[in-house]
Amino acid sequence: MKKLKIFEAFAGIGAQSIAFEKANINYEVVGISEWFINALLAYDAIHHKDEPFICDKTIQEKREYLSHFKFSKDSVHQCDLKTLKDDEIDSLYKAHIRNKNLGSITDISLSRLPRIDMLVYSFPCQDLSTGGRTAGMSKGSGTRSGLLWEIERILRDLENHNKLPKALLLENVKALKADSNKKDFQQWKDFLCSLGYVNNDCLVLDAQNFGIPQHRERCFMLSQLNDGRNIIVHNFNEKLEKIRLKYKSRQKDIKYFIHLDPNDHKDEQDAAQLNRTPSREIMWSVNKREKIDNNLVLYTIHCNLDRSNNAGMFHYIGPKGDTYRLLTMREAFLLMGFSNEQFESVKNLGFSYRKINKLIGNSIVVDVLSAQFEALYK
Repeated sequence: MKKLKIFEAFAGIGAQSIAFEKANINYEVVGISEWFINALLAYDAIHHKDEPFICDKTIQEKREYLSHFKFSKDSVHQCDLKTLKDDEIDSLYKAHIRNKNLGSITDISLSRLPRIDMLVYSFPCQDLSTGGRTAGMSKGSGTRSGLLWEIERILRDLENHNKLPKALLLENVKALKADSNKKDFQQWKDFLCSLGYVNNDCLVLDAQNFGIPQHRERCFMLSQLNDGRNIIVHNFNEKLEKIRLKYKSRQKDIKYFIHLDPNDHKDEQDAAQLNRTPSREIMWSVNKREKIDNNLVLYTIHCNLDRSNNAGMFHYIGPKGDTYRLLTMREAFLLMGFSNEQFESVKNLGFSYRKINKLIGNSIVVDVLSAQFEALYK
């Protein structure tokens, strides 16, 4: 099979690339779009940590180069690069180059890239989710979820250069299909049809049905360019179901995901321990997991686990006494389909528990992506 050319929009830490690897598909990421600095550093650590990087540019030259792009420290607001120290600029520059990052989705053009076989886009969910502002994703609204329409601009540009990708894969929260977003979502699907894409049903897929013990429902929509060849989306669901059953049958023992031995990665369990406070006592009563067996399914991993409804809490005796703990970040990575080694790469960056939590909570379950890639390409 020829090497498939992939572009990752709203790339995060690169679950898409890991999914292609897990599906054993020959691929190449020709570019990504991401502006969140921590995500760029984590992406680089996961995907390029063993790659050599030789650069003779001075710090001043690196600052000058990076000044042509937008970056954010919190994934919401643009930051001033002058506030970054020299070593931070050095790390960001290396990650930016090795990740083939084109920058913020609002600024990029893909027409200069080689032809892309697939574009994966997982635009911000904050304004769709019931846990957010529910401000929607209307075109021209200026909401973060409204960044979806930057993909419209990019696809129109590619159409003008006769470079439309053969396939697109959308990912977002289940609320994408809510009545409040129905009109805007239909407008998006109609736009894709106008370019010649055939859209599959927008599927709500749950990670627990793909061998991952996490109840995490997300929307996925495959769009295939109708170039006169076989339209795979017509029997995609049937193919996906067969592959889903294969993934489900391979589910690992719960001890692979959850580490309750107090000496097993103790530093990580300590970091996840909470003090006993009235609000957290309520959290414990709602989220405690007392029966640990292979029937256990954790709730959805969010970008902030220290909240009323979280993925799950466990009894733990540590530096804060006899209390409880949240998921460790290693457990969260495993429950999102990443490996121990990939987590270690991010851990070595020295990020805090909360910073890693934000990265992994905003990612995509690798196995759910991988099954779809298998159904599409194999």
